[in-house]
Amino acid sequence: MKTAYVLTALAAVASVPATAATIVHFDAGLGSLPAGFTTFQDFEGFSGGTPGESIGTNTFVYSDSVSGQAARPNFGSTGNFAAVRSGGSYTVNFAATNALSFVLGSLDTYNTVTLLYEDGTSQSYAGGQIINDLSFPSGNQISGETNGVVTYTVTSGPLLTGLTFSSSSDSFEFDNLAVAAAAVPEPAAWALLIGGFGLVGMSARRRTRMSVACA
Repeated sequence: MKTAYVLTALAAVASVPATAATIVHFDAGLGSLPAGFTTFQDFEGFSGGTPGESIGTNTFVYSDSVSGQAARPNFGSTGNFAAVRSGGSYTVNFAATNALSFVLGSLDTYNTVTLLYEDGTSQSYAGGQIINDLSFPSGNQISGETNGVVTYTVTSGPLLTGLTFSSSSDSFEFDNLAVAAAAVPEPAAWALLIGGFGLVGMSARRRTRMSVACA
């Protein structure tokens, strides 16, 4: 019976819903990434320029704003930055993490961020959903309401392993992509695992004592 209980407990851990719960946080008008995050792409080492070096489908690296093509994010961006032009996309992958952050520039309704999770699922945010504010001044190149730092944090479910920037018109500018350390299992999951292993140990010890007694 105890063995059956252990298998049930372990199965319960395995059947935890895979849907990721993700929180969107936007630091409007700020350029500093959250503490504890490590930048893995700042677009330095590329040529920049007009239109700059291609790094994806209709996606380029710029060293400065170029009228009609790309505007540097107004906060936190120095050196090079990236811009996805109309119809373009740019995807990056990284080791599993519970949080992702980047500097955002002149957000507009044509922009989309798609988060990629370790179980193969994804979640897309378009326009104001990207910053959790549907009343933002679309396309404003200087406003703190459209320029700042976006952070996505997974509170449960599969971790983040990538993201895709895309735009159906105009441009989508961004810089300083960063990730946090990977999340540890939730307390409830740890409790089930520890309890299950404990029962396995107790069952094994009991079988050993019974074997000795019979001998």
